[in-house]
Amino acid sequence: MNALSIELPDELADTSRVVAQRLGLTQSELIRRALVNELEKIQSDWELDTMVASFEAMKLDPAYLAEAEELDTGLETPLPEEADEWWKN
Repeated sequence: MNALSIELPDELADTSRVVAQRLGLTQSELIRRALVNELEKIQSDWELDTMVASFEAMKLDPAYLAEAEELDTGLETPLPEEADEWWKN
């Protein structure tokens, strides 16, 4: 584990100390957990931004739009009737 020295505003240091005590954690453990949580949120936001950009690009791709239209049309085709109704047994 790496040691890291940070400076916190007095109010943040005091609040983190109080919260850590209430949770039964060291102040260092509380700050580690908070940092992990924030980094996971940032990563998740980046992934969401990437997905949104991909969907936006798909809306502009004629080949994708043609394939999507073909799939939509295929879903409108009714399924053939099954005389034996095997699923009811």
